[in-house]
Amino acid sequence: MKGEFNTKRSLYVTFVTLVCMVLITGCWNRRELNDLAVTVAIGVDKNGKQIMISNQILNAGAISGKEGGSSSVAPVTLFQEKGDGFQEVARRMTTRSTRKIYVGQMQILIFGEKFAREGVGRVLDHISRDHEYRKDFYVIIARGAEAQDILKVFTPLEKTPATKMNASLEVSSKAWGATAAVKIDDFTSNIISKGKEAVLTGITLNGDPQVGNDKGNVEKIFSPARIKYFGIAVFKKDKLLGWLNEEESMGFNYTQGEVKSTAVLLTCPNEENHMTVELMRTKNKTQVVMKNGKPIISLKIKAEGAVTDAQCPMDLTKPSSILQMEQLTQNKIKASILAAIKTVQTQYKSDIFGFGEEVERNFPEYWEKAKDNWDERMSSLQVDVQIEVKIKQMFKTSKSFYERMGE
Repeated sequence: MKGEFNTKRSLYVTFVTLVCMVLITGCWNRRELNDLAVTVAIGVDKNGKQIMISNQILNAGAISGKEGGSSSVAPVTLFQEKGDGFQEVARRMTTRSTRKIYVGQMQILIFGEKFAREGVGRVLDHISRDHEYRKDFYVIIARGAEAQDILKVFTPLEKTPATKMNASLEVSSKAWGATAAVKIDDFTSNIISKGKEAVLTGITLNGDPQVGNDKGNVEKIFSPARIKYFGIAVFKKDKLLGWLNEEESMGFNYTQGEVKSTAVLLTCPNEENHMTVELMRTKNKTQVVMKNGKPIISLKIKAEGAVTDAQCPMDLTKPSSILQMEQLTQNKIKASILAAIKTVQTQYKSDIFGFGEEVERNFPEYWEKAKDNWDERMSSLQVDVQIEVKIKQMFKTSKSFYERMGE
């Protein structure tokens, strides 16, 4: 009980501290906290010809334990309103709240897929003008779902769903590499850029949304309704075009230097078994050369890794075996990059890689002539990919577990 009390107290103190940081008048009076409804996530969906906004708002009483704590009151509540304009809807939402809605601590902005396909520009225009919004929250897409359904799901491990989504996005982008942790400033910059289009990570809902909206969803060892990040969304200007699969998403992130660490699963030579190489450091370099009046993109990826799982009958003490594993890893990385490039060039014709920015930087005169129809030129652009992988470690043993059993 003491540990539970300390946890609640810590969360409440954190909540009060966050609010105090943005209050001009200070924290001498508890009424300041009671005057605010602090938004931690916002969802935007299509509602006929109108838009639907869902505000996930912290329940201070539930966090502090004053209203029954985790046993009876949800840590967040959801306010919803629809209308023709984002600002109009946001103001009308105050008719549902007894407190002023404050967005300065928002962590996540979610667009429903249907809304994103029609264009997110009007929302970004409002957010870029409103001084209350910070510029460091993440933006994601509810893939095959509405944003409001994602925001209604009770999530395990973290106190609030917004915190869970925020933490999961950061962790997966660093440890897996198939997601893109995109903040609002970067997203907006890429949308208005002439030489690079925007991307966002998708989040899916597995299970019944109605079950996810019940607190019992997190009172089971295996939650019936779960949210999960999956795939990268391709944009052209402010409209969602479609999705990259997991392999293509990983390939895209390699080209951007955004794969901090990941696990590469390889098939053993002439075997059905597998081995795994953990990449611990990756670097990328993009260059542009002009040949016969046309730009050629050169992508160079360097990576260092370690063998973490070896089921292959290979003697890893031999340099030839290491070279073979390095070649297999290089082939796997190159295949994912080429798959991403092919999909984008043939299906979407949207320069999410930023090749146009490189061309503009290196050959501005060519860019002036090409920029108006760059998407068409990009679709036939030659891209050369070079991968160099060095396996530095075997970790604890150079032999597979099955080899050691046979000794």
